[in-house]
Amino acid sequence: MKKCWIVGFLVLLLCGCGGQQTFEPVLDDYELPVAAPLHEISVSLPEDAAQPVLQSTDAGRLYFCNGYTLSLQTLSGGDLDRTLRSITGYGKDSLALIATAYQGADRYECAWTAAGEGAQQVGRAVVLDDGSSHYVVTVMADADAAGQLRSAWDSLLASVRLTDTD
Repeated sequence: MKKCWIVGFLVLLLCGCGGQQTFEPVLDDYELPVAAPLHEISVSLPEDAAQPVLQSTDAGRLYFCNGYTLSLQTLSGGDLDRTLRSITGYGKDSLALIATAYQGADRYECAWTAAGEGAQQVGRAVVLDDGSSHYVVTVMADADAAGQLRSAWDSLLASVRLTDTD
């Protein structure tokens, strides 16, 4: 009889283990960020820079113009400081940036100096940030020639635009 009570007690105890499972539905609502459509840099090139001297697979082009170099490139967006460091050698806190909005993108313009092979170099850059990519145009020349190139650089950098790749 004692064994019957123990078996009965164990059966009652184990019956509680077979209860129904309850499920809670979980709805994962992911909103994937929509990447901006890829653009190309459009710039009015000077007459003496008709052909790129160097063209890379990452949409970069280098032109040698009369007394200066002109570079166009597309970099991955997201970190403006990283982009500025890669093109100027300085972070955004070390540069005086002029920020404006242009064609649905943020436009940043800056100037800097750097040591060159034989003389001090002066550079200017325009970065267009559409949220996905940084479209960069840079010009660079020896410091003693940069003053004479200012008006040419002003009109060149004012002509920077984004065009659709479609």
